[in-house]
Amino acid sequence: MAASQDKIAKTMEFLVNTMGFQPSAIAKQGSVIGRSLEKRIVPRGLFVQDLISNGIAIKFTLSSLFDISEQHFLKRFVYGFEDRVPELLKLYNQKVDVAAGGKYKTQRIHWTLR
Repeated sequence: MAASQDKIAKTMEFLVNTMGFQPSAIAKQGSVIGRSLEKRIVPRGLFVQDLISNGIAIKFTLSSLFDISEQHFLKRFVYGFEDRVPELLKLYNQKVDVAAGGKYKTQRIHWTLR
């Protein structure tokens, strides 16, 4: 039970403090808490933050970001912008590697729009 509480706390900390979601929104999408922090939540969250900070305006919800399959995520958020930023797949794969190594709090990868 302690591991579950620890995972929930870490997931909430990332979603609220890093991503800026309201706790009430997370409570409404409870399925997100069950997703892997290292394999899904952190890489996708950091990737989308980079998209936004580099001028790509996208709309998303917790569900559309974290509950969709890897194939649908890549199609919507990576391949959908490849014409403007060809290196997006490489960037996303770097986010996955960073999250798997537990370094997600400090590493940012920057790129430029065409």
